[in-house]
Amino acid sequence: MKKILFAVMIGLAVVGCQMPAEEGNDVDATFAANCETVETALSNFQNEVADYSMYSEDYWARPTRMNPERGDSVRLEDVKTSNAGGWAIFDYELVSDLAFLPGVNPDSKEMDGSVRYYGMWKVTRSATDSTNEASVMIPIYSSFDFDPDGKILFQQNYGDFTAAFNSLR
Repeated sequence: MKKILFAVMIGLAVVGCQMPAEEGNDVDATFAANCETVETALSNFQNEVADYSMYSEDYWARPTRMNPERGDSVRLEDVKTSNAGGWAIFDYELVSDLAFLPGVNPDSKEMDGSVRYYGMWKVTRSATDSTNEASVMIPIYSSFDFDPDGKILFQQNYGDFTAAFNSLR
């Protein structure tokens, strides 16, 4: 009887410690869908396409500059204005392969569908009558968090943007 009870207890422990297959697949599927959204957003940025349909209306980003001039958050309208101004001056090209990494919930340390990537961007200022063409390579780390509808809710970009853009002026 003890052996049977012991075998049942071991069996219950093994079954109880396994993650349900559906739960893992949901996070994996969410991550895959979110990777496609990030890939579209990066492609749109690189190709100067002003389609922000993959962003939440509540989107915000944390400025990653020292002592940001406009507070501690950037809203979608600010991003649209900034992108339009940047596209008028610079060409942006992602020159590294995209290799997405899953993000984790900071409390549970479990995958949560968020997306991270490291990338190398080439930023070029075209030649004018008085300046030569100039380019700079910027290694960037970015993270993207999503709302329940799969739209980008929060974004962070880290790279030495100040030095890079100063070198192009």
